[in-house]
Amino acid sequence: MTVSREEISTILDDALFLPVKLYSLKVNQRPNHSLIEVVLDNLEHPYGSVSLLECEQVSRKLKEELERISPDLDFTLKVSSAGAERKLHLPEDIDRFRGIPVRLVFRSGESEKNQEGIFRIVNRDGDQVFLEKFQKGKKSAVKKQTTLNLKDILKGNLYVSI
Repeated sequence: MTVSREEISTILDDALFLPVKLYSLKVNQRPNHSLIEVVLDNLEHPYGSVSLLECEQVSRKLKEELERISPDLDFTLKVSSAGAERKLHLPEDIDRFRGIPVRLVFRSGESEKNQEGIFRIVNRDGDQVFLEKFQKGKKSAVKKQTTLNLKDILKGNLYVSI
């Protein structure tokens, strides 16, 4: 017995409550077992972190519903937070995480190789993203500013400086 990704997604639509939303869902079907990985996001937390209690509540609701609709289903369920160094969903996370350090991989007209750097997102105007070079522990009066075109940003993650 298996359950589809769409069925799980529908159950999650009913189980989730704002400000918690689905960040990602992976369903790995094997002949006799399913691995279901649910990653959550908190829209009101600065880094999107979800509490252990919120993960537990979603896990319990999803497990109960899966057992109700498919009692013979053999599955492993993992529910977690996207984490403090989560992958950015581009372009929407550019606006959401303004002011927070991010690690970006991008194309630069100056080099054929992809570039990487840690920045604070200052602003976005259409396809232009205005960034400030992030330097841990340094409070210089002059901040190095960079502008990237959104299409040149290949990937990014939140960056936590400890």
